[in-house]
Amino acid sequence: MSLKRINYWLIASLCFFLAIPSEPALAKDLLQFQWGYDITNGGQSATSSYSMKSVTDAMGNESLLVTKVDKNNDYYIDSVDAKTGELLWSIPTDNEYTLSDDGYMFIFADNQVSAKHIATGQIRWTASLPGPPEDFLRYYGPESAYPRENGSLYVVMHADDSKSSTLYYYDTKGNSIQKFKVPYLIEQITGNVIIGKKFSDHPDFYMSSLTTGKKIKTIAGGKGYNQIMSVSDDTLLHYSIHKKTMTLKAYNSAGKIRWTKELPYIDYSTEIVALKDRFLFVDAKNKRIKLYSSAGKLIAEKAYLPIPTTYNIYWMPLHMAVDGTSFMFTAKKNGNDELVIMDTSNLKVLFTYKKGEFDLEKERLFLNNTTGLYILSDEGRTLVSTQLIK
Repeated sequence: MSLKRINYWLIASLCFFLAIPSEPALAKDLLQFQWGYDITNGGQSATSSYSMKSVTDAMGNESLLVTKVDKNNDYYIDSVDAKTGELLWSIPTDNEYTLSDDGYMFIFADNQVSAKHIATGQIRWTASLPGPPEDFLRYYGPESAYPRENGSLYVVMHADDSKSSTLYYYDTKGNSIQKFKVPYLIEQITGNVIIGKKFSDHPDFYMSSLTTGKKIKTIAGGKGYNQIMSVSDDTLLHYSIHKKTMTLKAYNSAGKIRWTKELPYIDYSTEIVALKDRFLFVDAKNKRIKLYSSAGKLIAEKAYLPIPTTYNIYWMPLHMAVDGTSFMFTAKKNGNDELVIMDTSNLKVLFTYKKGEFDLEKERLFLNNTTGLYILSDEGRTLVSTQLIK
């Protein structure tokens, strides 16, 4: 199928999708087709890929990374310019990688790590990984690497006895130094704080300084499941789930507790999502979405119960926009499913779509911002950029 024919098919199918009026506006008037990218390279490769990630560098260049599979079952990553749909570069995905928030791909292979600038495709630096050859990829992998600004990187190595971790730092030119060793397992790095545990199932967390490695505070875990997430204003949210209650505690970067909340919890329906200076909470028990500030104050709430869906792979109630300004979810209304897009600053409903307007079994939706939407359609064969017009 030619790209021109694909575009006509997409426009026709999307017009059908948007033909039913909904609140707060008529859906048929809200779509603007921008470009379509043929992931099959003109039909030369077959793919059923649904994987797409968006990365914006410090200069504002947005690139879309699409995973595809060719006829020989080899995997590739295409980097596509988000403004034009033009192919920037393509590489095989034999290697593992992690992405930074400011436009770098860190590729791990042959006991080395390389920093690739996504918008240009240039390798900025390559350096050896710590430890014996292959140990990093065999035992840890990209989940033990934490990208920082301008192509710098932290890498964590755990001791063989799983009682300590060593932190390594790669600067923007790939120069590596050993920062320090800590007597616990490093689980995450957020802002200038290290989060660690004695062992993976231990309920308590350690807050430590990323600069010195010195412990700031021990956060006692409650009964049941415990986890920590960060809001970008340096607020740490510690939540423990036991039976039907989520205990939520907020700490500042100095380890001082700011507030505590007891919230209702239901398996597979309740969700909490950290934003820039606030967080979303799906109150499944009361069938509401609530927006809180990082100070714990309720900003807004709406009477919706999101349904976990897979239209961008992950079985989650809420699907966040890349830039964090909006989110989408599926909910029941009068017995029927509808897709809702909301503003993360005030929970204002931006758009709603009725069941059947998208074929969610063959189309994957990736919300980019309050009006931008990417669609991987026809079982991943075409990437489409659309604009939702208010």
